[in-house]
Amino acid sequence: MSVASTGTDAADGRPNGRTASLPRRLRFTRPVVAAAMFLMGACGIAYEYVLGVTGNNLIGSSHEQIFVIIGIMMFAMGLGAVVQKRLTGDLLDWFLGVEIALGLLGGASSLLVYVTFVYTASYHVVMYGFAFVVGALIGLEVPLLIRINVRYAASLKANLSDIFCMDYVGSLAGALVFTYVLLSRLSIGRIGLVLGCVNAGVALAMLAFFGRAVRRRAALAAGGIAVLAALLAGTAHADRWLARLEQRCFQDPIIHAETSRYQHIVLTRRDDRLRMYINGHLQFSSRDEHVYHEMLVHVPMAVAPRARRVLILGGGDGLALREVLRYGQVEHVTLVDIDPAVIRLAGEHPDLIRLNRAAFHDARVHSRIAQPAGAGRRITVERPTKLRTKLLDDRRYPLADVAVFTVDADRFVREAGGGFDVALLDFPDPKTVELAKLFSVEFYRALARQLAPGGVVSVQSTSPRRARDVFLCIGQTLRAAGFRALPYHDYLPSFGDWGWHLAWRGEPTVSGRRDRLGRLGALKVETRYATPESIDAAFTFAKGVLDTEEAIRPNTKLTPAIIRHYRRGLE
Repeated sequence: MSVASTGTDAADGRPNGRTASLPRRLRFTRPVVAAAMFLMGACGIAYEYVLGVTGNNLIGSSHEQIFVIIGIMMFAMGLGAVVQKRLTGDLLDWFLGVEIALGLLGGASSLLVYVTFVYTASYHVVMYGFAFVVGALIGLEVPLLIRINVRYAASLKANLSDIFCMDYVGSLAGALVFTYVLLSRLSIGRIGLVLGCVNAGVALAMLAFFGRAVRRRAALAAGGIAVLAALLAGTAHADRWLARLEQRCFQDPIIHAETSRYQHIVLTRRDDRLRMYINGHLQFSSRDEHVYHEMLVHVPMAVAPRARRVLILGGGDGLALREVLRYGQVEHVTLVDIDPAVIRLAGEHPDLIRLNRAAFHDARVHSRIAQPAGAGRRITVERPTKLRTKLLDDRRYPLADVAVFTVDADRFVREAGGGFDVALLDFPDPKTVELAKLFSVEFYRALARQLAPGGVVSVQSTSPRRARDVFLCIGQTLRAAGFRALPYHDYLPSFGDWGWHLAWRGEPTVSGRRDRLGRLGALKVETRYATPESIDAAFTFAKGVLDTEEAIRPNTKLTPAIIRHYRRGLE
């Protein structure tokens, strides 16, 4: 008699009297089932994250995609739980078949979604379809195991405790392993395949454990082995397949690609054009990044000519740091970027080192360190004296101490010591919740406490034409936080018309700042693009560019209105 066929005999969960007749090996069924449930719970939550991160990498809104994916999968899990009540007879066979199917479909989901993204415009349908099917299969697992375990549990309470406890504990373990181990060591496609191998392995292990209690042993064994072999082969070749697929998404050849704990980073290069993409979105092109970074850096430095301490939030590529280190009077620079992978790349990749002029190593001639700094470590940027040949002086004179912190900028501005004369906010566009908080009233108020008297801020503010309401919202948010804000813009060939805000607290008035810009005469440092005239012209907007019919409210952490403005600007 099949063990599974008796699974519904004791609907109340009490022993049905036949446990004593089981083979000795099957008397360990409860811990075996509990262990299987632990692994299944870990894989289930990880599948949700795999599809969520895949959606983030392809679409670019991590929270939105994770929320939608989890919602679809939870709905499908409920449907799966309803469907399972119609499954009768050999429950073990049903369960093992579900595990094998889950291993195949869940394991291959991310890779297949990426294929459809590259070759079709229907990847949304495929991604959400996989989320539904995988969720439905996960929804079948738990009730099937409860029904199977009913013969071995002493009571209904023990049965539910065995299954649900291990499911929830496994989910926690899966979340931690995915976040802190898998995501930083494997590509997202490979993670899915590894999870599929675990599900297929669970099926084969339980098939071996229950032995003759499974009626369709041969068919399930063949299917499980075939699926496991296919997943293992896919795992071995996944990165090569993904690299070929990913290349089709970019105009220029990919020279570096990696997925960090926070984002997917791609570098491409063709001739002298180097480009960086994060989660599929262009961050800079080497052919015009100097326009962006000179306008970000030299405008606030021009109105704070005696700045000694500079704070850079974002800017892990070192390009803003390159411009700051042109100023000889700057004594201390603090750079904060949440992703150590970007800082490491900027300090190690030869093309980025050439572009940022070795900002993390040697801004002029020489640097004491050979590796990029970690969280809180300091770099002393130095140069030899210009009279070296005449004075036979080999001593190096420090230009600036550069402290690099790989922490969340929001946390930094709440906990740092302060005293900065200039703050440069070089964040990506506020398209997600985690980025929107860096454009909030609360963030700007915390930043204000980090400024020295007369401190000046420049803020990357997106495009005043393509995302006008976002641009206006940033200005309104700065003002709501107690800043005076002056918008300015310039043209970047890679992005079109682009904007920033110059902000400060207290006097002088806005017109006073403009007067200082107009009286510059000449910038204190050598530039490729910016001039006093171009900087002054940047504060002039054509008629109607900043007009809007909608009331623009400040962005806050609890009401991230800027995300809504950003999405509407993309329509």
